[in-house]
Amino acid sequence: MPWRRTREPYAVWVSEIMLQQTRVETVTPYFERWMRRFPTVATLAEAPLDDVLRHWAGLGYYARARNMHAAARDVVTGYEGKFPPTAEGLRALKGVGAYTAGAIASIAYGEAAAIVDGNVVRVLARVDALPGAADEAELKRRVWERAGELVRADGGEAAGDFNQAMMELGAMVCTPRAPGCSKCPLAKLCRARAEDSIAAHPGAKTKKAPRAVDAVAVLAERDGKLLLVRRPPTGLWGGLWEPPMREIAAGETPEAAAQRVAKSCTGLTLSNIQSIDRFDHVLTHRRMRFHVFRARARGRLKLDGYDAARWQARTGSDEVGVAAWTKRLFSKELT
Repeated sequence: MPWRRTREPYAVWVSEIMLQQTRVETVTPYFERWMRRFPTVATLAEAPLDDVLRHWAGLGYYARARNMHAAARDVVTGYEGKFPPTAEGLRALKGVGAYTAGAIASIAYGEAAAIVDGNVVRVLARVDALPGAADEAELKRRVWERAGELVRADGGEAAGDFNQAMMELGAMVCTPRAPGCSKCPLAKLCRARAEDSIAAHPGAKTKKAPRAVDAVAVLAERDGKLLLVRRPPTGLWGGLWEPPMREIAAGETPEAAAQRVAKSCTGLTLSNIQSIDRFDHVLTHRRMRFHVFRARARGRLKLDGYDAARWQARTGSDEVGVAAWTKRLFSKELT
């Protein structure tokens, strides 16, 4: 993993933010491209947000990228370009919680600060046979307390190594299914193994089925170019560019929704409307079904719900930051 080759605070911060709710194999190429484009916190702070989001596109949870951009500017303007050296100080930065602060403080600065992710929860829940589901507040509280005791006992510059070892132990050995107990260095200390209750620790999270959502996306054409609009900087897909898109109202046909969305969101009137595609895209809490229409657009732009617009040549659709569903749509329809 390329981020393990350095203890530089900026690189540790970037990797830890990217790894939140994202698999290592997915993050690795993104991290390498990011560090080539934004090698220092200063270059990130100076970059336009559109460029930052473009390099994040596909990783999801885009608030992470927006928060990183804001935090980078805070580091440059408020901390003379240097990250605070303590977990407490790091938590003042936007988007930096207890886990990320502990990771940076321990790995980059050697502070005996605990970090707890899903892997650490699993390891300590099994070693101490702690009751509760992985997402229960009481279990997490006890694991944070125990992790703090352990990292303080190790202490000093070894804190970062200890924290990384705990995470990797959970990721590579103490796995959710078929854990490698025979090669685990904590096997003799593990109460769950002694009690033959490994599968019960931690308990399963409560999962909700994603909500089904139907939406329309309108490829509005004018003079051989497509209209892209940018979402406001907060909320789902905030700051990203997309063709005009909204959910279909109850009882509304996709065709009627396409006309409504174009008029209400952009002020444009559509003609020669054609249904050209339909595809599903699954998010954590939503199962999106996109109904895609192509149409000629006329009228004057008047945005509502978007903060910017551009008429984009088909060959330049990768010049701005777009969400995964938009990228998927363009790869299918603009080739």
